[in-house]
Amino acid sequence: MGRIGRAAWPWFCAVMVALAGRAAAAGDGCPAAKLAAYEVVLHTFWSRESFPKHYPDWRPAAQFSKLIGRSHDKRYSLFRLGQKSSEGVKTFAETGKSDILDGQGQLDGGVYDEFTAPSIAAGVGRTETRFFVDGNHSKVSLMSRIVPSPDWFIGIDGFDLCVNGNWLDSITVEVDPIDAGTDNGFTFTAPNWPTDPQGEAYRITAHYPAHPAGSFFYPNLKRLPPIATFQFIKLREYELSEEFTHEEDDRRYEVLKMDRSDGANAIDVFNGNNNDIQTAIEEEREEREPHDKSTSKRPTPAAPRSTAAYRNFYYTTDDRMTNMINQRFNESTATPMASVLPKGNKNAIMHSIADSYLSHKDRKRKKYDKLKKTYQKKSRAGRDCRVSSWSQWSPCSKSCGIGEMQRRREVTRRARRGGRLCPPLVETKWCGSARSCNKQYFNW
Repeated sequence: MGRIGRAAWPWFCAVMVALAGRAAAAGDGCPAAKLAAYEVVLHTFWSRESFPKHYPDWRPAAQFSKLIGRSHDKRYSLFRLGQKSSEGVKTFAETGKSDILDGQGQLDGGVYDEFTAPSIAAGVGRTETRFFVDGNHSKVSLMSRIVPSPDWFIGIDGFDLCVNGNWLDSITVEVDPIDAGTDNGFTFTAPNWPTDPQGEAYRITAHYPAHPAGSFFYPNLKRLPPIATFQFIKLREYELSEEFTHEEDDRRYEVLKMDRSDGANAIDVFNGNNNDIQTAIEEEREEREPHDKSTSKRPTPAAPRSTAAYRNFYYTTDDRMTNMINQRFNESTATPMASVLPKGNKNAIMHSIADSYLSHKDRKRKKYDKLKKTYQKKSRAGRDCRVSSWSQWSPCSKSCGIGEMQRRREVTRRARRGGRLCPPLVETKWCGSARSCNKQYFNW
């Protein structure tokens, strides 16, 4: 190997460092063929005892929106502290609507799994869901809106569940409130005040933003109590072990080797591809063998009318196999039924066995269906509740601030005999806005 020139030495060192770094990074990741299923549990601790300042008790009370999440690779970012929030994150942080994010999720590169969890209807509670990650998409990002709030949410950005080539078994992450940087409000119920130009997303602490009106401003505390935790629990690991093709379906079947030595249904399948035929025939033989032994001790013509005796005989010729099935004996004569089954015809053999095996069940099913119809005629069906159409919405209860509107409907026919119960008869929705108030309304 020749000597490296002085001028080329820095370049050579840079290449070696880059290659070493890439090899180390590859060694730290989980194999691409490995997949893991995780459960994430969101625990929330937004209580009056922990966060007494401006704690919202009504319209609306303290709660959290649905949880949305993505498992992804390093290319994708749901949100990022220190960067401007996307339009989808802005809409979700301000309103709790995820339509934009849902539409983007299918198009953004790097996303592996999209998942959601139900909302939490109180400040303290829990919700959970499951998702998948693999060796190429081992990161997870989540967010849930704080309700009510201007644009605040809780979330995790790009947390890697693969460490040193292994999936984490269980881990719990504490989180603080995050401001999406799209609204200037300082309090939970602040009026809409868009940030123009839009700011960057940042973590809310006990001392920042340093404004005495801030709902999370607690200057006497070193740090805020945890408002929520995300717990990740590994449920199962999967690994790709073999890729399957359809070549096996193209193999031709050589069907049967026959034996009539004892008069029973002794059929040996010598081709390993016919396990399903062998299993069905063995079950048929075991089912019929006790019955054949019991009927062989008495003359067939003397069998009672109510007895249905089945005898199956299989034998071969040069070019065909004949299946003789004696289905039922009357008091005087027996009517045999013969069907010719071509050699190697798997479907014909299976249908013949199935018809013989299930025929005695058909009579029971018909009898059951007849009794069921008789019972249904005698019993009267339940009557469902019926209601009228909705009325018009009532006027808003407040001309300034947040009020409510109602609409109603009436019962036109009540439920009887276990019928479907009546749906809600009153519906309420919020209305109004602080924008319609006098400017002096905000002088407090």
